[in-house]
Amino acid sequence: MQKVLIVYRTIPQYRVEFYNLLKDELFKNNILLELIYGDSHLDNRKDIVDSDWATFKKNTVINLGLFKIIWQPCMQETKTADLVIVEQANKLLINYVLMFRRIFKNKKFAFWGHGLNLQLPKNGFFNKFKLTYINQTDWWFAYTNGIKEFLVQNGFKAERITVVQNAIDTKRLNSYYKSISESEVTSLREQLGINVNDKVFIYCGALYKEKKISFMIDALKRLAKKGINFKFLVIGSGPLDNLVIDAAKQTPWIINTGPKFGRDKALYFKLADIFLHPGAMGLAILDSFAFETPMITAPYEFHGPEFEYIINDYNGVISSENLEVFVADIQTLLSDYARYNRLKSISGLMIKKYNNETMVENFANGIYKALSA
Repeated sequence: MQKVLIVYRTIPQYRVEFYNLLKDELFKNNILLELIYGDSHLDNRKDIVDSDWATFKKNTVINLGLFKIIWQPCMQETKTADLVIVEQANKLLINYVLMFRRIFKNKKFAFWGHGLNLQLPKNGFFNKFKLTYINQTDWWFAYTNGIKEFLVQNGFKAERITVVQNAIDTKRLNSYYKSISESEVTSLREQLGINVNDKVFIYCGALYKEKKISFMIDALKRLAKKGINFKFLVIGSGPLDNLVIDAAKQTPWIINTGPKFGRDKALYFKLADIFLHPGAMGLAILDSFAFETPMITAPYEFHGPEFEYIINDYNGVISSENLEVFVADIQTLLSDYARYNRLKSISGLMIKKYNNETMVENFANGIYKALSA
């Protein structure tokens, strides 16, 4: 059997089923998938999980003052792999070893990722450094079509790029959503103190500065002054936990739930009318589709590549970074029932396009091509 090795810093909860499906798909074609993952020292995230078949190897974090680098101890495993796939990240030392091995020992490896760190200035030092080795690989697994276009513009051959169409298990999440009964919704509504006539806004994601948590709270304060009764569910955790906790103590319409996953998360979305997400956004748009909850977002330089999945006024609303316009767009969507229901109904088409099964098929086809190239 040929062997493919994926080395990744951690396994996020949303990625488990993708790896399981990819392993099974490759095995059908006489390819063994090995996955090595570590632990997360650099993120205050609570969605990191373990795998019952992958190999855990503790990351070594080296603090260099202004930034940190990570060593993933997996050199022995890379020696026996026909293809090694790694995240393209400046801080991962294994990547530089693989680049040298590619040159001097003709050992094949591939990058998986964005091409740039989209949460840093595009013209900043770290992204300029990233561009110096963007072409030093045999294959690219690009998150989206937009990432492929960026790679081609920077000199990488289009025929050696696989667009994986980054996704989560939207079909399963949607089945959770549809399985929730009215009695469950009523029970949670009563538990949270939400009146039946209250509008419910939701934010679900990590809590850090680029997510614009304060912007959302300020927007809803203006909405409250207009006499609209609502509650705001904040689902997630991160460096700004205390900001949300303090705001919830001072503001009766903020409900801080902490992280939620799977069917539990679906239940909270079943309560919600609109998904607010003006800050850095990636896979969250797929939560909007899976849980049939229209999203209002806004242009922002730090959006993930999945922002390109949104078509304004077709499967979501792209508002403005201007606070008054953002508030007005919330009000407009609340009052336009035909438009709201149209956005909601489009979700079914979106999860047929963006799902784990399609991503696995794309990724596997890329692996077959990379191995035979």
